[in-house]
Amino acid sequence: MSALETTTATTRTSRPRPPASVVAATGLTGLVAALGAYGAVYFTGLEGFTDLGLTYLVTYEFITLGGLAAAVALARRSELGRVGVVAYGVWMTVFTVFKVGYIHELEAIPFGVVGAAVLALASTRSARRYTRGE
Repeated sequence: MSALETTTATTRTSRPRPPASVVAATGLTGLVAALGAYGAVYFTGLEGFTDLGLTYLVTYEFITLGGLAAAVALARRSELGRVGVVAYGVWMTVFTVFKVGYIHELEAIPFGVVGAAVLALASTRSARRYTRGE
């Protein structure tokens, strides 16, 4: 038996598959971020790109980029990514409550529902265990 045969047999590592809650949280985060980013550009452009509209748009897109980065990090077993996805879910829910309560934009409700679902999925015990490497 040579040294090469011994090392190839011992270097195999098993990487566990992500639980369904992690797959769903990353997928929903990507979906709501992509649709929200497109919608922010489209609907801000319909009203005209004023200074206030551009400030809103840049802020929204920056937060969306953070949500997408957190989703990718969660898929790669990062605890910080899980925390980022939870924060993005909280932000989406609070932003929806503001839009429905203050602007009376009922079309934002699905985004709030998805944000709450992402928050719940990323907070599950299986997602926490997955990101801790257990």
